[in-house]
Amino acid sequence: MKKMKHLKKNIVYFFVTIITFFAGTIQSVDARYTADFLTLGVGARALAMGGAGTALSDNAYAAYWNPAGLGQLTRYEVSFMHSTLNGQDAYDFVSYVHPLKNRGAIGVSWLRVGVNDIPITSLPVVSRPVGPTNRPQVTGTFNNTDNAFLLSSGWTIPSFSGVNFHLGGTLKLLYMSGYRTTNAIGGGADIGFVATTSAERPHRLTLGLQASDAFQTKIYWNTPPPSADLASHTETISPNLKIGIATTHALAIFQSTLIFALDTYIQEGVELHGGAEWTLFDLLSLRIGFDERKGIESIRRLTAGAGLNLSFVTGAGAGLDYAFANHPALGGSHRMSLRIRF
Repeated sequence: MKKMKHLKKNIVYFFVTIITFFAGTIQSVDARYTADFLTLGVGARALAMGGAGTALSDNAYAAYWNPAGLGQLTRYEVSFMHSTLNGQDAYDFVSYVHPLKNRGAIGVSWLRVGVNDIPITSLPVVSRPVGPTNRPQVTGTFNNTDNAFLLSSGWTIPSFSGVNFHLGGTLKLLYMSGYRTTNAIGGGADIGFVATTSAERPHRLTLGLQASDAFQTKIYWNTPPPSADLASHTETISPNLKIGIATTHALAIFQSTLIFALDTYIQEGVELHGGAEWTLFDLLSLRIGFDERKGIESIRRLTAGAGLNLSFVTGAGAGLDYAFANHPALGGSHRMSLRIRF
């Protein structure tokens, strides 16, 4: 009993310390948009619920939302997502999770956002102005891409009083390429924690915590410095914190499950992301949510989606998910993703 009380106190101290530390490292507006492709989110399930995925990290997308969720997985899983941003950028994510014998799992993931085959133009006679006999011509193409390679792991740690605990971490390598030979490379780490009550109960509570870029993420560009006495350009992603809570309720009607989730992002100010999911007969899921973004201007988007889940007696299964988000300026966007468990 004394050991349990001591463990409870340590967990409380851990949460308070982490929250206090990250509350004091809120980013500037400039830092907020460094490598902002990392904030787009992955997996249509969480995106349809407004990006509230910190506590609901119970599938292969946990490598992105909260690596501690990998500690809950006991089977091999793969996930895919392909989409576009505003009809221009290709937006892709792929992940593989491999369970370990010692009650944990590891995952490898790749997130890529980019525009391919951007034309390079030049004038036939550079010294002359543009005119009928001196029109720009395409001389080549280049790709502008942002890549994140993730190596994640999650473990189950000792539980007590019917509460299960999971701890995880992610190492990420960032690579960005631009015009001709312009590129950048960087690296960082995320730390995650999940606590959930027993899945056997009709009502379940889950708490999630992710410290993204926990030790600051540095990005180094190969662009030459403006003068010999200055270093090459670098960018820094400051630490930010995500706190999530989710409640799961088993209902008799339609043998359904109802989930409510809410995330708080401590980044440029405080953002709220929330949503609900209703799953009927463990087959069809209907989702709705809201996604709040703060930066130069605040934006709150409505989100919605659906999912089809297939489960087999062997424990294998698959899920096809769809998400829609309405942007007040850019209009609607669509996301589709696939999960396979075997």
